[in-house]
Amino acid sequence: MKILLDENFPLPLYKRLREAGYDAEHVIALGRRGMPDAELRDRLSREALIFLTNDTEFEAVGADWRAQVIISRLPQRLPIARRVEICFKALQTFMKQQPPQKLFDLMPDGEVVAWEIREGGRWLRRAVDEG
Repeated sequence: MKILLDENFPLPLYKRLREAGYDAEHVIALGRRGMPDAELRDRLSREALIFLTNDTEFEAVGADWRAQVIISRLPQRLPIARRVEICFKALQTFMKQQPPQKLFDLMPDGEVVAWEIREGGRWLRRAVDEG
């Protein structure tokens, strides 16, 4: 499955994914820096891919979208190399597990946590144990 990285992700993650043989795209590498969210949403509704973003605006995933959205909760103060390592390992695990849900959080420890859909089609973040 294709992985699409939003422009707010470091290009070294894109390069590492490509070097490892993943079908990865990066909004900047596509020459689409500043791409309107509406265009991204249209692509996410049509294509089966994994979209990694820091943008919480994508919490409004349509239940009928073909794409899966992972919203990173990694602190931006982490060194780029550390963020790349966490994201790369999380995506490797995610690709192996192939979970069916559409919306996820990437937690600071590298765990990818699924949101659940509730009545009325609204998304509800799954409780994550803090202990």
